[in-house]
Amino acid sequence: MKKSLIFFAATSLFSTSLFAAVDAPKVPSLAQEVWQVSGGQDWPKVQAIDFTFAVEKDGKQVAQAQHHWDVAAQTDEIKWKGKDITVNLAEPATTDDAKAAYARWVNDSYWLLMPLKLKDRGVTVTSEGTKEMEGKKRDLLRLNFGQVGLTPNDQYRIYVDPSSKLVTSWDYMPKGEKGMSGTWEGYEKSGGLTLATDHKMNGGVRIRILNLKVTSAK
Repeated sequence: MKKSLIFFAATSLFSTSLFAAVDAPKVPSLAQEVWQVSGGQDWPKVQAIDFTFAVEKDGKQVAQAQHHWDVAAQTDEIKWKGKDITVNLAEPATTDDAKAAYARWVNDSYWLLMPLKLKDRGVTVTSEGTKEMEGKKRDLLRLNFGQVGLTPNDQYRIYVDPSSKLVTSWDYMPKGEKGMSGTWEGYEKSGGLTLATDHKMNGGVRIRILNLKVTSAK
């Protein structure tokens, strides 16, 4: 029970809308820069993403979900809790397994791709100036959501390195109140995207993106 609660607390809080919208809203210039250095302009070329979403507690892995996301076909094959389920992301089925797998994809893909989703329809991004963190300057962005995703009341504060324009950490804020913080580090380049693969939180909890492979058209 303790392990499952750790997994729930570490993963169920983070979700948002599905795919970047064609009629994306205007965002602050910093958000545009974050999106761009993360590979946003190359997203239309992405055909598939393979990755394993792993949760660790005090250095021991307590849960994982393997994903083969066929971006073009809008399906995700998830191997999780001893099951192998393929979800139609455009029209998710209503069985318990399908709903759980769809929620798993929403959560895990957001941990992977959040910087690329700053321009999604229904996402409001505002600048909150700068802040000194552990002797380093960080630029701040705040994310609010309209009626999109599985948890539309969630808010996030994102901390950005002013030199690289990469996200270095974020705060999760349910109903505007800070609830959890996590780092964004261990960046890897694959298929034209630059993605964080390591997220460390208080309490010895760590989320890692393993076996990352982005397949893109040339």
